[in-house]
Amino acid sequence: MKKHSLLKILGIILLLIVIVTYCVAGRTGEITYLGLGDVAVNYIQSFYYFFDTALFVMVVGGFYGILNKTGAYKKLLDNIVSKVKKHSKIFIFGIIVLFALVSSLTGISIPLFIFVPFVVSIILLLGYDKLVAMVSTIGSILVGFIGGIFVTFRDPNSYYSVYYTTFEEFVGADKFSNWIFQLVLLILGVALLIFYVNRHIKNVEKKKVKYDLSDNSDVLITEVKGNYKDIKTWPLIVIFALIAILLILGLLPFASLFNLSIFNDFHTWLTGLKIGEFAVFNSIISANFTAFGEWASLGTYTMAMIMLAIFAIIIKFIYHIKFNDLIDDFVSGVKKMVPIAALVTLAYAVLVCSYNNGFTETLINNITDAVGGFNIVVDALITMVGSLLHTDLYYAAAGVFTPLITAITDESVYQLLALTFQSFYGLTMLIGPTSILLIIGLRYLDIPYTTWIKFIWRFVLGLFLIIFVVLLIASLI
Repeated sequence: MKKHSLLKILGIILLLIVIVTYCVAGRTGEITYLGLGDVAVNYIQSFYYFFDTALFVMVVGGFYGILNKTGAYKKLLDNIVSKVKKHSKIFIFGIIVLFALVSSLTGISIPLFIFVPFVVSIILLLGYDKLVAMVSTIGSILVGFIGGIFVTFRDPNSYYSVYYTTFEEFVGADKFSNWIFQLVLLILGVALLIFYVNRHIKNVEKKKVKYDLSDNSDVLITEVKGNYKDIKTWPLIVIFALIAILLILGLLPFASLFNLSIFNDFHTWLTGLKIGEFAVFNSIISANFTAFGEWASLGTYTMAMIMLAIFAIIIKFIYHIKFNDLIDDFVSGVKKMVPIAALVTLAYAVLVCSYNNGFTETLINNITDAVGGFNIVVDALITMVGSLLHTDLYYAAAGVFTPLITAITDESVYQLLALTFQSFYGLTMLIGPTSILLIIGLRYLDIPYTTWIKFIWRFVLGLFLIIFVVLLIASLI
């Protein structure tokens, strides 16, 4: 297996960026050379700017490191597998629909990785290969983003406050003005994905695939200590359910999306609760914890990591795990994620190099002037290349989407441009080597990037055509 294919490709992308900075003017309007030493500096700076993402990946690994040693986790997996074994394909298709729906209706993507190791283990125990596990989880999350009805990002123009907006609202249209087209993309994307997965499963059964990804020993849990029959699994079911509920409540921006202030009002009351001069919640819990719907303002992953830490402690007491074992198991899980965190940071280094220089803005202006304004094909390609270089959604909006809006003066096409950008950003994340969620999934499952491309390119091409047709229809309405 070409285990370091992603590392090599990211290195090549960084080298190409260095070359481009010698040929294309940066944001200042002048050639600003990016030296190899600057690349190293930017990689180090990426740890500072995006440390929360790398830390989140490692905390998830530590959480599962603890789960793996409880015995209850393995028993829960076995119980689920035994119940769905006879209808395993239906289960796979249901997982695809579920992940895509959650991603579309909440706008949450990377934080959903919390559930990926759990679902992946079930799929592998059912006898399917790693590609099925990968595309049914990570793939469906990204398809859900493409057809995301409630996808939001932090408004780059909100300097003094954190405001999350949709692409439509950002360009001055109604915040849900593209929902019909997004729903169509969601339905067609999920249907195509189910068809594609089903075909791959049949090809594997007929031994028509050229790659073998059936070795799951590095992912699955095989050892269970103690009396297996007496281990209770219902606490883990409750914990997973609570994590899902809290994650959605915490990260879905209710106030900006739906003008709901109930959670903010409750938070104001709770933090203002006092006994005499003693602020109960602020003094005992924290004055920094934000309301539901506002978790992202504290850092997208901060509250999610705190939540996992709290549940890890609860698991310790439920399953009588010794404190030393808890720490050892957590550290063991973290160690498995360190290489992933390093690759994620390298992808962010691509972003830092590109965004700080600003050559993409120059290219966007020059290309837009050359084609005479808005052009679906050209803007789709700009979006894909720009998203490849600006993998984080906030910086993609600031460094690619905003310059596109500025370069295209015809406001009548802004709503269509919003749909174009969201769709093709999501498509790029399905195949781009800088896609954070893709990197996490591929490295976790030990799938070479080249193998993923050979597997997924036909699906991406089909989805590209679907998006393009939907955009053409939207342009005519």
